[in-house]
Amino acid sequence: MADLIWLHDEALRASHPVLSPVSSQLPAVFIWDNAYLDAMHTGFKRRVFIYEALAELPVEIIRGDTLAVLTDLAGDGVLRTASSGNPQLRALIATLRQSMEVIEIDDDPLVRLSASPDLKRFFRYWNKARKSAMQPHGGTPDLFS
Repeated sequence: MADLIWLHDEALRASHPVLSPVSSQLPAVFIWDNAYLDAMHTGFKRRVFIYEALAELPVEIIRGDTLAVLTDLAGDGVLRTASSGNPQLRALIATLRQSMEVIEIDDDPLVRLSASPDLKRFFRYWNKARKSAMQPHGGTPDLFS
C-alpha cells in the first residue's frame, strides 16, 4: 500500500496546494462515486464540468465507493487530500482517519482580511474584501514577479 493524493470535487485545479510540486511524486486519484454525487445533488452539467476539469489534471479517475476504493488503494499508507467544510466530505475524512493517516491540505484563501468581517450583510463584507480579492493571491504580494 502506498501514499496517495485523493482529489475531490472541491479541489479541481492544478494550482491547488494538494497538487504542489512536493506532492507531485505521489499518485493522485479522483473517485467517481455516483452515490456521493447523488447525495450532493450534483446535476448533469456539474458532472460534465467535474469530468472536463479532471481531464486536464494529472489524476486517475476511478469509479466506485469512495471509502472502499481509498481504503484499498492507500491501505496503511498516508492519504493527502484538500481540506473541506463540506459535511459529507468531513464525514468521509473522519471515517478514513480510523484506518489510515490523513493529511488535510488547506487551500489558499480568496481574501485575507485584517479584521473580522461583519457578515450580517454580504455587501458590507464585499466592500471590505473586494480590494484584496481582486489582487493576485488574495491581496498577498505577487509571488511570481
